[in-house]
Amino acid sequence: MAEMIIPYPQLKKLMKVTCEVDLYKTEAEDMMDIVEKKVADLFEVAYKNAKEENAKIIKMRHIPLTKGMLASMELFKEVIEEENIIADTIKKYVMKKIPGDLPLDDIVVDNLPLITGTIFIILGRVIKALHEDIERIRREHIEEAKKVLDYTL
Repeated sequence: MAEMIIPYPQLKKLMKVTCEVDLYKTEAEDMMDIVEKKVADLFEVAYKNAKEENAKIIKMRHIPLTKGMLASMELFKEVIEEENIIADTIKKYVMKKIPGDLPLDDIVVDNLPLITGTIFIILGRVIKALHEDIERIRREHIEEAKKVLDYTL
C-alpha cells in the first residue's frame, strides 16, 4: 500500500462520520491519488495568483477556496480533533507534493492539513450526493466524483 496522506483507519472513520459511507483500503488509495492531484491543482492556481501580484510568498488569499469548500473546512475542523487526526503528518506529506518555487506563508503551511482533509470530505460528499443509498465507496463512485471535482476544483 502506498503512503497515505491520512492513515487509513482515520480516513475510514472520517468518511463514516462526515459522509456516512464505508471505505476499504483499495478505494482509500484511489481517493488519496485524487486528493493529492486536487491539492496540487489548488496550489498551481495559488502560485499563478501570487505571481500575478508579484508576491514573494503564497498566502491564503491566493488559494482559490470556494464558499462550499470553506464550509467543508469547518466540518473537518470539528472532526480532526474528535478523531485525533495527526495534522503534522498530513503537513509533511503535502509539503513534498506542492508545485512551484514560491515559499508558503506560515498560515498556509498551518492550514495544509485542513485544506487536504477537506478535499477528502468533499470527495466523499460528492459520492454520497451522487449515490444517496450507498453504504460503501467503490472505485466507480470515486471515478464519477473525480469528474465532478475536475470541473469544480
